[in-house]
Amino acid sequence: MRPLLAIWEKEWLALSRDVHGLAVLFLMPAVFIVVMSLALSDAFKDDAGRRTDFAVLAPGAPQLAERLARRLAGEGFHAVSAPADEAAARDRLRRGALGAVLVVGGDPAAPTLRVLADPALPPAQLVAFQQRVAGVPLPGVEVVGNPRGGRPSSVQQNVPAWLIFGMFFVVMPMSALFLVERREGTLARLASQRVPFALLLAGKIGPYFVINLVQAVLMLAAGVTLVPWLGGESLALPARWDLLAAVAACTSLAAIGWALLVAVSARTLEQATVIGGVGNILAAAIGGIMVPRFVMPPAMQSLAEISPMAWALDGFHAVILRHGAAADVAAPCLKLLVLAAALSAAAIFISRSRPLSPS
Repeated sequence: MRPLLAIWEKEWLALSRDVHGLAVLFLMPAVFIVVMSLALSDAFKDDAGRRTDFAVLAPGAPQLAERLARRLAGEGFHAVSAPADEAAARDRLRRGALGAVLVVGGDPAAPTLRVLADPALPPAQLVAFQQRVAGVPLPGVEVVGNPRGGRPSSVQQNVPAWLIFGMFFVVMPMSALFLVERREGTLARLASQRVPFALLLAGKIGPYFVINLVQAVLMLAAGVTLVPWLGGESLALPARWDLLAAVAACTSLAAIGWALLVAVSARTLEQATVIGGVGNILAAAIGGIMVPRFVMPPAMQSLAEISPMAWALDGFHAVILRHGAAADVAAPCLKLLVLAAALSAAAIFISRSRPLSPS
């Protein structure tokens, strides 16, 4: 444990001297959050061109359900098979598998209707859905999963998106420091003292993990305070802080694993900048960071699933937007942890064939 603590202390000292690298990690995502949240605030309020899948749930009255589904279909609304019961309907809504469910209750001759809506369904779409039920009594609308209104907004998209982007940019300062240590012979001296290379890499995880968590706290605080102060909408934080912290931690580990792999693979700072920077930009473009996935064509939405930033964004949205439970963040967190382990293992494997002395 003492060697690991000593390596952590060395990392902190080196990071304290890299003012520009730390500024990039904290200022860049903050600027993107503010600028993009304000610039796209109106664009997220209306999404008339989006196709909305809905279902009609009428226990004991399948013919009535079919008739209502035919009536509501069209003009951006697509009828799908009804869930087995209301509990299954709520579950599909929370997961975003459905946009709305019309629940038919009471006497089939004089039914009462309720609409259960996906918390990510834009208000314009919800109003349009209600209008399509013209002439049918609609006592109330219940939004599942988000007691604060549930509407997706620019800030709900951009705060977690650019937070994730900023986390993955630890690749830049970590690679730069690693290359400096290799050039100056620091890594070779540590190796000559029989310090395992795996321990050297582990020594880099702790400080950057803390930095990522500080990033998360500050960027969420920017969404809560700075964006509304400048005229945008405030970010509504969930009650489950433990799940929010879990998603942030898994995202951080995946970002650090990527940074370790780039650091040991690059020969020069220019290579690290190209590999790390371009890799992050591609992952962000594909994964719904720069452009929300719901505006992408179906083929691009499928392609987004290969981006770890998309997995992280799914996890944050499950907590912030849908107010989900542990089961809702389990899949994205597991994928991020598996990726982190694979990237770290690859970094250790590559390091065995690379000299630690200056090349």
